Amino acid sequence: MRILLLTLLVLAMPLQAALPLLHWQDNRSSSPAASLPALSASRAWKLCALYPNLKDGYWLSINYGMSKAAARLGVTLNVFEAGGYRQGDVQQHQLEACQRWGAEAILLGSSVATFPGAVLFAQHTPIIEVVNAVNDVPARTRVGVPWYQMGYQIGHYLVAHHQDKPMQILLMPGPIDAGGSQEMSSGFRAALTGSLLKIVDVAYGDNDIEVQRNLLQDRLERYPEINLVAGTAIAAEVAMGEGRNRTTPLEIASFYLTHQVYRGLKRDRIVVAASDQMVWQGELAVEQAVRVLQGQRVPDNISPPILILTAKNSNSAGVALSLSPPGFRPVYFYQRTSAASK
Repeated sequence: MRILLLTLLVLAMPLQAALPLLHWQDNRSSSPAASLPALSASRAWKLCALYPNLKDGYWLSINYGMSKAAARLGVTLNVFEAGGYRQGDVQQHQLEACQRWGAEAILLGSSVATFPGAVLFAQHTPIIEVVNAVNDVPARTRVGVPWYQMGYQIGHYLVAHHQDKPMQILLMPGPIDAGGSQEMSSGFRAALTGSLLKIVDVAYGDNDIEVQRNLLQDRLERYPEINLVAGTAIAAEVAMGEGRNRTTPLEIASFYLTHQVYRGLKRDRIVVAASDQMVWQGELAVEQAVRVLQGQRVPDNISPPILILTAKNSNSAGVALSLSPPGFRPVYFYQRTSAASK
């Protein structure tokens, strides 16, 4: 698979080295995207961004990238968060608020896999999908790594590093109907095919610390043979705490990166994590919206390359395009004249 070769290159070279954007033909194959020309905004376009939440470092880092690009290009950015996943009704109301505000483009980080209420909106306002693919929305373009690949690449890494060692895995992919959960699970399972790594159980649940902790404690009690937890960043964060209470080591793998997961990597408490370079994605999403509004060429379905991070290659330079800096607070509104959040 072409994406596999690209990921191996990421593993072999310094993370701060320049790498091309990827163009995704589908969930399983990609190629280097054509380089994008320098961009300037012809005016202060009004962009609305919708996120599932700003509770964790993943979407906070997307927000940082978007606010950086808005400041650089001089466009106005209005941000709404839904407070969690499966919040289609909330995001529908937020879309309507964007329309009343006069948004000229929508950067949609959907909290649901289908969003029928956005279809009519897309007829008169361009929608750029961010991170989560939405099945029924005619988006103008998408910025994001397929979640299938985030699961697949972690599974591939674990198989390569446990060739002769059977592992009993608890898979914790997040909410069962949230964007990406099923895709991550499918990719992870595909990578494990024919290996000694076996999934003992799959524990779906909301991306909430207490929910994930209860799920993990229940499964470890029911299946004491589990020695590896793979799943969302929230699951990985919880597993770090539970692992300290076990007499046998508990290996942890995260399908994506947050600040807590990064600290776990640095302390060698998390074996591996994938990063889809969220800061870079946020910047790309704003840039793509501006290109659409200005009638410029817009490559479809692009993303930064996936980084596979371990204790050995995790450093601040390597995650500069992945994580918002320490102390960054969410920006809910950016306008050149105010440069301030609500």
